[in-house]
Amino acid sequence: MSKVLDGIGASEGIGAGRVHILNWGVPEVPHRSIDSDEVEGEVEHLREVFEWAKKRLLDLEDSTTLGLLRVLLVSIATLSLLAHVGALAEYFSNESALNGRFAREAFPDRLSLFFLIESPWWVRAIFVLGFVAHLFWLVGLYTRPASVAVVILWASMMGRNPLLYSMPDQLQMTLIVLLFITPSGRGLSLDARLRHRGGRVPVWCRRLIQLQIGMVYLSTGLTKVGPTWWGEGSALYYTLVSPNNRHFDLTELWALLQPWFLRPLTWTVLAFELSFAGFALLNWIRETVRPRWLPDLRPGYLGFGIVMHLGIQAMLYVVWFTPLMLAAYVSFLTPGEVRAQLARIRLPRWRPGAK
Repeated sequence: MSKVLDGIGASEGIGAGRVHILNWGVPEVPHRSIDSDEVEGEVEHLREVFEWAKKRLLDLEDSTTLGLLRVLLVSIATLSLLAHVGALAEYFSNESALNGRFAREAFPDRLSLFFLIESPWWVRAIFVLGFVAHLFWLVGLYTRPASVAVVILWASMMGRNPLLYSMPDQLQMTLIVLLFITPSGRGLSLDARLRHRGGRVPVWCRRLIQLQIGMVYLSTGLTKVGPTWWGEGSALYYTLVSPNNRHFDLTELWALLQPWFLRPLTWTVLAFELSFAGFALLNWIRETVRPRWLPDLRPGYLGFGIVMHLGIQAMLYVVWFTPLMLAAYVSFLTPGEVRAQLARIRLPRWRPGAK
């Protein structure tokens, strides 16, 4: 027996993959009791489910999302690195106010190349080599050795002069290390295009970044105790009017908005931070098990986070914190979603003779 399907051939190519049956109804799960002789079989079935879940966690996926994460995070690290230009000797060489054995005694638990190499010219030379390594890692050329050089350079700078760096710099270092242990050069890279080093990557590479962002929010939310957060809801007001970090003095405006805008926003931010790790876990379940009853919470959580961080960047002096967090949000996009967005912004190819 033959079957003829009529349609319009509008596809760009042939797609092959696993077929899934879509059923919009809610499945009925029967409840029943089992006899004692059935217990062992049910336990074995549970073990099989665990093994299936473990396999799904170790599944491979397209490397596009990880490649875009590399481009964004290393771009931010490169710009942050360039902010040191002009003061390298004062920061990391024997021309620093704290140099030689005094620097080693001040930071005895730190490791740094600049404890061993203190000449200003050699410090500058290492910095130039590190900058080149950033560019190589950015474009994905000789990704592994370039990433090693970048991690060593940042560890040496932060080890030699830790007082120069704050929490956003530590977040940057953490994200760089997490990116370093992943095969980040397999997607959107010259290694993949020229050296045939592309390929699929484990799903846990994205989830590692997601876990880090969830821990950042959770740890931040747990430290926000006291009446200004839980009772009065005035923490955002005091943050915005503090002369230490604000860009603009809008004290009168914030005082006007405090009762009906900043107070509920304070509680909303607190709830967002405390629940983000749970959202990340639910997103893992949604991607792995694909239950029909679990909605896609990403638009709400990531949308609120984007608005929040852009507001922080506009009002407060946080430098690289907002770009780092927003770049890390890319880890919540699937490779298919990233490819679709990149295809929308891809420039048309130039053809000879075209006008």
